[in-house]
Amino acid sequence: MTSTSQALSRILAAIAASAMLATGCATGVAAVSAQSAVAAQPAAASSVDYTQAMKSFTADASGDQLAYAVNGELKDVAYKDTPVGRHGKLSIGKAAGFSAPTVLDEHGQPFQLRGASTHGVQWFPQYINRDAFQSLRDEWGINMVRLALYPREGGYLQGSQAKMDAKIEEAVTAANELGMYVILDWHVLNYNPNEDAAKAEEFFTKYAAKYKNLKNVLYEIDNEPTSTSWYDGSGNDLYTYSKRLTKAIRATGNQSIVICGTNTWSQDVDAVAANPLSADGLTNVAYTLHFYAGTHYDNIKNKLRTALSAGTPVFVTEFGITDASGWGGIDIANANDWMTLLTRNNISYAAWSLCNKGEGASYLKESTSKTSKWTGSELSTSGIWLVNTSRRIQAMIDGASQSSGTDTDGSTTEPTTDPTPDPTPDPTPSEPSEPTNPIAPTEPTTPSEPQTTTTGLTAEAAVSSNWGMGANVNVTVNNPSDATYTGGWKVEFDLDGTITNLWCGKIVSHTGNHYVVSDASWNASIAPKHGTSFGFGMTKAPTSSALPANLTVNGVAADASQGASDGVSDGASDGASQESGAAESSKDSTDPKAPDTPKASDDQKASDDQKTDSSDSQSTDTKPADPKPAASDLTVEAKVNSNWMLGATVQVEVGNTTDTAHEGGWTVEFDLDGDITNLWNGTIASHKGNHYVITNASWNGTIWAKQNVTLGFTMSKSLFADAQPTNVIVR
Repeated sequence: MTSTSQALSRILAAIAASAMLATGCATGVAAVSAQSAVAAQPAAASSVDYTQAMKSFTADASGDQLAYAVNGELKDVAYKDTPVGRHGKLSIGKAAGFSAPTVLDEHGQPFQLRGASTHGVQWFPQYINRDAFQSLRDEWGINMVRLALYPREGGYLQGSQAKMDAKIEEAVTAANELGMYVILDWHVLNYNPNEDAAKAEEFFTKYAAKYKNLKNVLYEIDNEPTSTSWYDGSGNDLYTYSKRLTKAIRATGNQSIVICGTNTWSQDVDAVAANPLSADGLTNVAYTLHFYAGTHYDNIKNKLRTALSAGTPVFVTEFGITDASGWGGIDIANANDWMTLLTRNNISYAAWSLCNKGEGASYLKESTSKTSKWTGSELSTSGIWLVNTSRRIQAMIDGASQSSGTDTDGSTTEPTTDPTPDPTPDPTPSEPSEPTNPIAPTEPTTPSEPQTTTTGLTAEAAVSSNWGMGANVNVTVNNPSDATYTGGWKVEFDLDGTITNLWCGKIVSHTGNHYVVSDASWNASIAPKHGTSFGFGMTKAPTSSALPANLTVNGVAADASQGASDGVSDGASDGASQESGAAESSKDSTDPKAPDTPKASDDQKASDDQKTDSSDSQSTDTKPADPKPAASDLTVEAKVNSNWMLGATVQVEVGNTTDTAHEGGWTVEFDLDGDITNLWNGTIASHKGNHYVITNASWNGTIWAKQNVTLGFTMSKSLFADAQPTNVIVR
């Protein structure tokens, strides 16, 4: 009894100490405590102490003020005191006190990975460097970095392989030296990963063999597959893909943790229990759940609870404190509720995203140019919240370790510095049945003599949503030529309103109603037959048009004859397309498409309760010449994904049931007992009364054989209104 009481007293003291750290900023003690917390690295807590501490945790982090010192200082930490030095190779297994299998360290004790996810490596490679990782380790409470390796969207399979291979090598080397864990994330976004399964198998076979002797590398085989059942017996489901990829990794002799994506942007983790990979003898496997606190509430939390009750090991490889678009809608209270749920169940996590993109989910302010050694004043709300959350969990665990006086590290050797070379030979996979890139042919990794141009850009502006007193507008700069455009771009226009926030560009000047916007440096180059976009939110008078006027790009006037899109009424939901001639030049032809609007429409990244990374970074043939498809080619289904008193999120799926690709675009019409406030993966062509007409976005007008595309929206409505669209048709 005395021993139990003493143990409980130690835990309570540890929790109190962590609480003092979390609030110490106001009392002046945080700076001293925070600076010593990482360097001290006490021995690991016993399993009992660790579990009791985690089970008692309640998140209450602020996004307004740091509770810990972030001064940009790097610390000299011996390898044996680093996360990998203390915890070694990880596995998935059962631990007392937790209902589902969870991450265990080399000593068989539960262990939580606290991670930072990069943005797309092809767009923000500068943040993959040793000092950045060390800053996260030493001052942010982070012990793992996730590399977002897009196969498509101009990524690994579409022209950026050489650059991304180099960054993988740099990242793994840095993490290995720093004693941090790293996830190689095959960042599938919004499609069936079986389409590129052969290429994915080639990728993971290569890297699983190369790093099989390292303790710190984990493998995420598909980020956010969508409209693909976990298991349906078709042989084209996520179970089939996950089994194939996991077996390929194991065939190299690599036994590290494999993380499998789930359907609906990795939200349907509750579907795994009926057919887990363990039934095929595949172990050390976890399953993803993604959430964004401004969109995902009890409906997704209950999916997590169901999965845990069924014994499904869950890993949150991506989340944010914003809404699903990644841009706004921050909900700190719900983010803290999510983090309480994760920590009490020892669920590892990685937060989106390490960059200065300017969206709400980015850790760094847009004005922050540094790529490491950040100070507190350079962090966004998301960055501040992440530091406060991760450091408090770290302090709690370290406090429990100090109280227990236990040491479970055992002997530790220095990290392996010479990984096993690439497998010889690599398997020769068959080509995927569907084209790797449905929008444009795969570009060579390193063209011998790339063609460049500094002229010929066109531009178009479209209003994506209009609610009377405000609107969201997207402007796309296109390169229709066969050569890479280089040298940067500048768009000018007149606006009958005021821009309140702008992404993927920079306001150079604003005089009266005239705006000048330039590229954001990372999107200054535009690949052949591609485009890049920037967007903005604005305030205006109810009768004013939201559509930019007198649009020019690089000083050349647009063709006014383009006019407004069919069916668009001025002042409601405007849309227009304007073109101009000349242009100047840009930067790297291997980095043509950066995320263009919300980590959805990457990176608006949303749908239902979701996102769509870099949607506007796809091909920019915005109005295909082919005629609209016949109704018999397509099917349409609308469903309400979440519904609260005065609003809802709705998902609309357009499917192609034929054996041939459906080209030429699509149009969906429906009646809605409410107003759309935010739309992704489509464009509002017209809105009259309760009737909406929505057309495809520039990049998803083609639907491949037996495939589908999904659009989504949030809506406002009255208390008793039905959120379900009616009279839904597709043509």
